[in-house]
Amino acid sequence: MIRFGILGTAAIARSFLGMPLRNAVISAVASRDATRAASLAREHGIPLHYGRYEDLLADPSIDAVYIPLPPALHAPWVVKAAEAGKHVLVEKPAAPSSADVQCMVDACRKHNVLYMEGFMYRFKAIHRRVREMVNSGDLGDVRYIDFNWCFNMKALRRSPFRLDAKAGGGALNDLGVYGADFLRFLGLPSPAVVHASIQREETGGVDMFSHAVLRAGGTLMSLTCGFTCDANYYVLGGDKGSVYVPGSLSGRMVPNVAYTHFLDNDRRVEELFQPENPYVAELEYFAGCILRGVSPEADGEGSLANVRILEQIKASAADSDSLRG
Repeated sequence: MIRFGILGTAAIARSFLGMPLRNAVISAVASRDATRAASLAREHGIPLHYGRYEDLLADPSIDAVYIPLPPALHAPWVVKAAEAGKHVLVEKPAAPSSADVQCMVDACRKHNVLYMEGFMYRFKAIHRRVREMVNSGDLGDVRYIDFNWCFNMKALRRSPFRLDAKAGGGALNDLGVYGADFLRFLGLPSPAVVHASIQREETGGVDMFSHAVLRAGGTLMSLTCGFTCDANYYVLGGDKGSVYVPGSLSGRMVPNVAYTHFLDNDRRVEELFQPENPYVAELEYFAGCILRGVSPEADGEGSLANVRILEQIKASAADSDSLRG
């Protein structure tokens, strides 16, 4: 069993707390507010709690850490975790800049610990089925991807760090990174940015809505992300068929449906996927990688590729027609 510690008491960590795990156990939690750490530990039966992140990292009984802190805090704590000999599962986005991610990856390599960026969507059966269709050639050559991940920040009252530029917030970092990673998940080549537009908040300066057109080999991708509207779906168009997957990018435990159209005989297929907890599957997968000593799929090279795509989008938007909201 891999013994995990959690740095911080972010709500996202509750997605797997109290859930049965096959090969891991949550052994400790730390917060800069000792009372919050004690409360979370008591609520979920976590044996150890600390009022400082450093104290958890110094605990020799902890094998790995999960880091769901605001993105701007990822780099220093990933580096410190690596220096303490802990394997690292860091919540997406890995960090706001490629320089930060490079420091994180270098530290994990230097201290011989595994690193993984937390993309829970990778562990949902519906997305793995789509990847299977791409890899098998069922859809033919994928020519077009329409990827949309937006939510209404005001309606959902999401965490305030998303609107704080200094904390690493913004729609591209929070949601656009899914689209960047999705290309890698499907096994497509690294893309070039054709065009990008960004709408920023007047006061804080974070991007509230972004759209980019990317070219990955022979595939064109339309990537949309934002905090001002509702959109959660993607479409893949191949020369043999297409698949439409609505409402499946979040970690909500609800049924999901994939609608596929095959050009031969005009066949239409509807596949239903039962509710599942991708956060549990993600943690178990990473624990399995540690036990087997193998690198995970969403590794440091993947994080570097993702953040560089986001940096290219931001640079392209700055050179074109970025808007103020």
